[in-house]
Amino acid sequence: MTAKIFPPRIAEFVAEHWPSDSHRRMFILGQVLTKLSAMFQLAHNEPVPDEATAAFILLLEGMESGNEAEYRSCDELAMKLYEQWLARREVH
Repeated sequence: MTAKIFPPRIAEFVAEHWPSDSHRRMFILGQVLTKLSAMFQLAHNEPVPDEATAAFILLLEGMESGNEAEYRSCDELAMKLYEQWLARREVH
């Protein structure tokens, strides 16, 4: 998991709080929001596209499942939604 790349203090913090459902969910939410922010890069005044909302739900469910195959499937679907949205935004 991503914990392998954490500095020791961060890895210790995550390991200490991981058993808590609420802490684990907040950590997962943070990861999903970070990924979506990097993908969609919306301006402050832009509305959130439906694809971003759907991708958020897919990634969240995939990560919360704890199942690698299910996460991979959800991630692939989320990326397809992103690519569709991006294709519509491209200026030709």
